[in-house]
Amino acid sequence: MTKNTLLINLFLTGLIAIDYWLYPDLFCSFLSIIGLMGIVWIISLIVKDASIVDIFWGPCFIIYGLSVNHSIGETTERALLVLGLVSLWALRIALHIGIRNIGHGEDIRYVAWRKEAGKHWWWLSFFRVFYLQGCLAYLIGVPLYFAHTNPAILTTIEIVICTGIFGLGLLWETISDIQLKSFRKDPNNKGKICTVGLWKYSRHPNYFGDLMCWVGLSTFTISSMDILSIALSAGGPLIMGLIFYKITGPMMDELMIKSRPEYKEHIKESNMLLPNLMKGK
Repeated sequence: MTKNTLLINLFLTGLIAIDYWLYPDLFCSFLSIIGLMGIVWIISLIVKDASIVDIFWGPCFIIYGLSVNHSIGETTERALLVLGLVSLWALRIALHIGIRNIGHGEDIRYVAWRKEAGKHWWWLSFFRVFYLQGCLAYLIGVPLYFAHTNPAILTTIEIVICTGIFGLGLLWETISDIQLKSFRKDPNNKGKICTVGLWKYSRHPNYFGDLMCWVGLSTFTISSMDILSIALSAGGPLIMGLIFYKITGPMMDELMIKSRPEYKEHIKESNMLLPNLMKGK
């Protein structure tokens, strides 16, 4: 685990170094995020709970946006709108995870990693959890920078389209979280798989909503007509999608199979992320 963790962090650090060489203004944002993660890591050692990092995942992007604003100086209407939208997304997810996790002990994923690392967990947790998530937050949040530096005038059509995509994603993930919470609160559903509401159309509708939010944020760069900026901006939601498809989604599916063996059939009959709106018709 130690070797793989360090190699992944080294690779991500290399990508960030290239990004810094191209866009030095972004380095301030990277330092701000890692600084926040360092503080959260120290707190996690005190409370013996590495899963508190999940609560601070969203606020990382508020720090990101504020750092970009500070390092560049001039703040446009586009920059303020994007900062407002990402703050709305960040506070919602932080509140949701905080209410869900606080008082329930460390998440089982981090418990397993803690046991695996043994006495080395105190320092290894920084690289496997906090530094890693800080690097990913930095790479995913690149659209915030390019939206800020987009020189085009913000138009009403752009506001409607970009904010509309973001709003749909925020609504989708909020509704799916509420539906799952309601499903789990019903004692008649104990041990059952949630296939009601938006959960009928995919296994992880909350992840899909999350992804849509970042697609919406990245589209604020398109009007710049700068191919490199647009491509790098699209990398934010692309990285998030890959994390959902290759890491978080499969991890959650595996945990569900352990508690509900019939979930294997559910995997065969459902999409992981993209909603199958024709299902049931």
